[in-house]
Amino acid sequence: MTELAVIGMDAKFSGQDNIDRVERAFYEGAYVGNVSRVSTESNVISNGEEQVITAMTVLNSVSLLAQTNQLNIADIAVLLIADVKSADDQLVVQIASAIEKQCASCVVIADLGQALNQVADLVNNQDCPVAVIGMNNSVNLSRHDLESVTATISFDETFNGYNNVAGFASLLIASTAFANAKQCYIYANIKGFAQSGVNAQFNVGNISDTAKTALQQASITAEQVGLLEVSAVADSAIALSESQGLMSAYHHTQTLHTALSSARSVTGEGGCFSQVAGLLKCVIGLHQRYIPAIKDWQQPSDNQMSRWRNSPFYMPVDARPWFPHADGSAHIAAYSCVTADSYCHILLQENVLQELVLKETVLQDNDLTESKLQTLEQNNPVADLRTNGYFASSELALIIVQGNDEAQLRCELETITGQLSTTGISTISIKQIAADCYARNDTNKAYSAVLIAETAEELSKEITLAFAGIASVFNEDAKEWKTPKGSYFTAQPANKQAANSTQNGVTFMYPGIGATYVGLGRDLFHLFPQIYQPVAALADDIGESLKDTLLNPRSISRHSFKELKQLDLDLRGNLANIAEAGVGFACVFTKVFEEVFAVKADFATGYSMGEVSMYAALGCWQQPGLMSARLAQSNTFNHQLCGELRTLRQHWGMDDVANGTFEQIWETYTIKATIEQVEIASADEDRVYCTIINTPDSLLLAGYPEACQRVIKNLGVRAMALNMANAIHSAPAYAEYDHMVELYHMDVTPRINTKMYSSSCYLPIPQRSKAISHSIAKCLCDVVDFPRLVNTLHDKGARVFIEMGPGRSLCSWVDKILVNGDGDNKKQSQHVSVPVNAKGTSDELTYIRAIAKLISHGVNLNLDSLFNGSILVKAGHIANTNK
Repeated sequence: MTELAVIGMDAKFSGQDNIDRVERAFYEGAYVGNVSRVSTESNVISNGEEQVITAMTVLNSVSLLAQTNQLNIADIAVLLIADVKSADDQLVVQIASAIEKQCASCVVIADLGQALNQVADLVNNQDCPVAVIGMNNSVNLSRHDLESVTATISFDETFNGYNNVAGFASLLIASTAFANAKQCYIYANIKGFAQSGVNAQFNVGNISDTAKTALQQASITAEQVGLLEVSAVADSAIALSESQGLMSAYHHTQTLHTALSSARSVTGEGGCFSQVAGLLKCVIGLHQRYIPAIKDWQQPSDNQMSRWRNSPFYMPVDARPWFPHADGSAHIAAYSCVTADSYCHILLQENVLQELVLKETVLQDNDLTESKLQTLEQNNPVADLRTNGYFASSELALIIVQGNDEAQLRCELETITGQLSTTGISTISIKQIAADCYARNDTNKAYSAVLIAETAEELSKEITLAFAGIASVFNEDAKEWKTPKGSYFTAQPANKQAANSTQNGVTFMYPGIGATYVGLGRDLFHLFPQIYQPVAALADDIGESLKDTLLNPRSISRHSFKELKQLDLDLRGNLANIAEAGVGFACVFTKVFEEVFAVKADFATGYSMGEVSMYAALGCWQQPGLMSARLAQSNTFNHQLCGELRTLRQHWGMDDVANGTFEQIWETYTIKATIEQVEIASADEDRVYCTIINTPDSLLLAGYPEACQRVIKNLGVRAMALNMANAIHSAPAYAEYDHMVELYHMDVTPRINTKMYSSSCYLPIPQRSKAISHSIAKCLCDVVDFPRLVNTLHDKGARVFIEMGPGRSLCSWVDKILVNGDGDNKKQSQHVSVPVNAKGTSDELTYIRAIAKLISHGVNLNLDSLFNGSILVKAGHIANTNK
C-alpha cells in the first residue's frame, strides 16, 4: 500500500468553532455537547443551541484544507461520510452536489473503512489529495430532554449514555510522496488499515482478527502502540465485543502499557461525524505528543475487572505528555472504528523529522569522538516544534492596561468598559480586547495593570475592582492590588529597584526535592510546545528522568484521594527518584521562561538539593542527562543517606540491616523556633540536627524520631512531620562528602552570565567542574541558612524572585525574610516573589497569574504564544526547524 499522510485537518461541533478549540476539548477530555443524551434505544437531542451543517459549512472546511496546503480546491477529491438513510438524505445530496461543483469530485460513503479504501484507490491511481469528511446534522436528531451525562465512555460501569451532537470533522490525506513534493506539513502517517464488515456477525473474534490483520499489514507489533482510540459506542453488546476483541488482539506481557482514548467522551454521539472525529483525535494526539484525558472515567464493571487487569490498557483521567522513546523510534497510535454494521482498524505513526542540522559540523570535524558528538547533539538538538493554539484558544483572557499615571490607567479601563457594554459580547470578543491591548503594549509606560477574566461578566467585575484597587495603591493604602482571579497591579515595579540598570534583578530560585508530587507539570509540554524538544534533548530517556510513570501513574480505575496520597508518600520516600525528577523539572520550568518568555536570570540560587537543579537547568553541565544514571546507581542516595540509612547507623553505632529494610530511624519536622532556641533545647541530644533555617523563626528539625520529639516538647512548639527519611544537611552526611563530589563532578559548558549563589559559601560559584561539585557536596552536608542566602542576593540587586519548581514555599519565605530584614538591616525596597506551580490549580491559570505579577512589576516578557498560535501549519512554512 502507498503510504498515506494526513496533511490537513478541521472540525467544528457544539460551539467549538475551529480546530484549535476542538483540539483543546480533546486534550482536556471535557464534555462540550448539548445537554441531552443518546441511550442504547434511541437518539435524542435537547432543544438547546443547534449547529446546522450546510453546504457552505463543509465547503469552507475544504477551502481551509486547500489554503493551508497551498492547493487548488478544484484538485481535491472529497469523500463525504454521511447517513443517507435518514430523513435528511436530501440535504446530504444537496451538500454533495455543491461540493462537486467546487472540487474534483464528491462521493457520499457510509463508513470510514470504505472511505479509506477509496482514498487508497484515488491516491494510487490519480495521486490527488483526498478530503475525508464525516458529518452529522442537527436536523437528523429527534428531540427529547434528558439528564446531562459525564465525560466518560461506554466501557465505564458508571456510563449512562452519550449526548447527541451535530458537527463535522475533516482530514486531508495524500500520498507521502505528494506531500513532500508540495512541501505540505505532515501531521501523521497512516501505516495501514484493515476492514471487516461485521453486520449480524459482529463478535469478538471478528474485531480481534481485523485488528491483528491491520497490525501485520503495517508491520507494527501490539507493544509498539502507545495510544488506542476506541469507538466505545453506547450499545452495550457492541461495546463489550469491541473491548474484548481489542484485549485479544493486543494481548502481550506488559500491563498498563497502552492508553485508551475515545472522542465520544468529549463530543458525545455524532454518527458519521464521530467516525472521522475519532481518527482526527488520534492524529492530534500523535502530532502533539500527548495522551488525552477521559475526564470522568471511574472503572470497568466488576464482572470485567479481571480482564482489564490482565490487559495492556490503562485509562488516563488526566492528559499527560507522551515522551520520546529511549530508542528514538516514532510513536504509534491505532484507531478502532465501530459502526452498527462495519468495523475497521487503522495504524498511524507520528511524522518524525529526519533533518541533520549537525551534518555540516560533523563532516568538517576530522577528529570527531563519541563524546564530542554527544556534546554537539546536546547543544544543537534537532528542532521539532509542533505548534498549537491551546493557550490562544483558552477562555482565559489576559488584558494589559498601561499608563504613565493613575488617570491614564483609569481612562484605559473606561475604554474597555465601553467595549463591554456592546450588546451580545462573547468570549471571543473578550479575547479580541486582550489581543488589542497586547498589540499596544509599550514597555516605556510607567505602570501596567493586568486583568484576568473568562467571561464578559467576570471582566466587568474585575474592572470595577480595579478602579478601587488602583486608587488604593496610588494613595499608598496598599502596596499592591490583586483579586482571587489573579488580576494584579503595583505602583512600585520591582525591576525598577534593581541595582544595575542593565538587569531586571530577576532571580531563579530552585526549591528542594521534597515538594515533588504526583501530577507535577503534566500540562506544561502542551501549554508550551517550544520546550518539548530542548527538554527531550537533555537525556537519552527523558520520560525516565522525569519519572513519568511515577508522576503520571497508570491505572484501569480512577485513583481515590487516599491512593493518590499514598503514591505521593511513596514518591517522596525514594531520594534518588525525587532528586532526579526535581532536577528534570527544574529544567522544564527554566525552559519555559528562557525558550517561551525570553527571560534570563540575573541571579540564581538553590534551596538544598535545588542547587543541583540550578546547575542542570541553567545549562552549566555539558551532559546533564548523565545525572539520571548516576543517581539511579548512587549508593549514597539509595542506601547511605536514604533507604536503609547506613551512614546514620554507622555514625550512631547501630546494627546494619539487609537491603530493602526500611526502619524509621530518621524523620524531618518543620517547627516555629529560632536556631538559638533549638541549640539550647537540643543540648543533651546527639541524634538531633537543625538541617535548614527557612526564616528567622522557622526551621527544619531532623534526626532520630524519639529524640526529635523530646526536643520539640522542650521547645513547647507544634511540629509537622514531613515524611522525608533522608539525612542530608547533617553532620553524619559528611561521611559521604567525597562520594558526592565524585557524583556531581561533570564537564561544564562555557560560562553563563547568571550569577549562581550557593548556601555552601553564600557567594557566586565559579562555573568550573571542581568548584561546582565541591559546592554541592558542602551544601548537602551543611545546614542551609536560607535567610542569609536571600539577604545576600537582595544586597547584590535581586528584586524579582521566581520559584522554579513545585509549590510556593520559597516565595512565602522570601516575603517574610525581606519584610523582617536581617537584624538591623531592614529591607525597605520593593521586591516580588512569583510561584509558577500550585498543586490543585491548573498550570495554565498559575502561569497566567504569574505573568500578571511579572508584567506589573516591569519584567519584559515575550507573550506572543499566549495570543497567537494554531495547530495548523501552512505548506512550505518551516514551523519545525530552528536554524
